[in-house]
Amino acid sequence: MFDMKHFKAIAAMSLNRVIGAGNKIPWHLPEDFKWFKRMTSGNVVIMGRKTFESLGGKPLPNRINIVLSRHPGRLQASLPEVFGQAWVGRGKTHFPDKPTQFELPKVGGAATVDLRIIKNVLKLDPASSPLEFYIAGGAQIYKKALPFCSDLYLTLVKREVEGDAFFPPFEDKFDLVETIRDEPEFKILHYRHKALFELAA
Repeated sequence: MFDMKHFKAIAAMSLNRVIGAGNKIPWHLPEDFKWFKRMTSGNVVIMGRKTFESLGGKPLPNRINIVLSRHPGRLQASLPEVFGQAWVGRGKTHFPDKPTQFELPKVGGAATVDLRIIKNVLKLDPASSPLEFYIAGGAQIYKKALPFCSDLYLTLVKREVEGDAFFPPFEDKFDLVETIRDEPEFKILHYRHKALFELAA
């Protein structure tokens, strides 16, 4: 059975829930970037194509990068130096209700898979893996993946900004468990899926 305890989301949003503007991050917070790097280094990051492109179209170093796209074949063809040795939705993708077994690329590498089978990607069995699996955006990916996440690490930027990408509502499914860091410009909050508390009760 799928075990959501091994999937976590990591994100940053403004007071008005903006996470992006023109496929860019509408703030510059070096300390938050360091936090993101520290949390995800050596682990798996799962992101959408636009988020991948906003990072310069290159795999995040020292991480296993999984990029979701509606046209993974095109993405692989356009960036063969990135995805040339990776898979594109290998497995029984014509059975979307059944888990698909994927081979993770090596640390520092990248793979692309069809966005339409995101649930299959989220049915990866990480229980035997020492790695953490982080959902890293964008808005559509967060919306689809948050129900599968045990934890949410959210950087709240302490101002309103203009943007065109917004973090989806999550407050009815997650409880705040701790404030990890509180700075003048931002704070980092740790939320946990309420289902975990219900199971533990």
